[in-house]
Amino acid sequence: MNLFRTAAATSLVVALLTGCSSTPAEDNGISVPSSPSASPTPSASPSVPPSASPSGPFNSVPTGPPPGAKRPSGIPKTPTDIVHSPGWTDGWITRGGTGPCYGFADADGKPYAVYSAAGTALKKGEYVRVRLVPARLRIDCGEGTPVEMLAVERVR
Repeated sequence: MNLFRTAAATSLVVALLTGCSSTPAEDNGISVPSSPSASPTPSASPSVPPSASPSGPFNSVPTGPPPGAKRPSGIPKTPTDIVHSPGWTDGWITRGGTGPCYGFADADGKPYAVYSAAGTALKKGEYVRVRLVPARLRIDCGEGTPVEMLAVERVR
């Protein structure tokens, strides 16, 4: 009878240790599905067809693109950002005339005192693009940052 109890206790201990043991690839504390190489092969369980076996644990991370994400259909036909030409500023004429002094306010509202020897006729309120450089001459053209106008383009 003593031998029977020892054999039963030994088999119980072996069963508990076998059920609690795991390999590091199967239980490493990460809740993402294991790699396909670590999953059992379909031939290991012949009673369950491969299509009926679960693809991973219940809280597995789905694969593929996120919902609603689409690939761009191609190159955009129009620019996706506004790139201003260096040296050119868009804005409104605040003091017009035929020169040599003008008033100009850029799109942010910053005032400029513009000097130009070209004698271009500009009207107050006109929307233009101007090429401005720091004033080389000390001419008082009124209120604002003193600049010299090298070129002007009428936008509207």
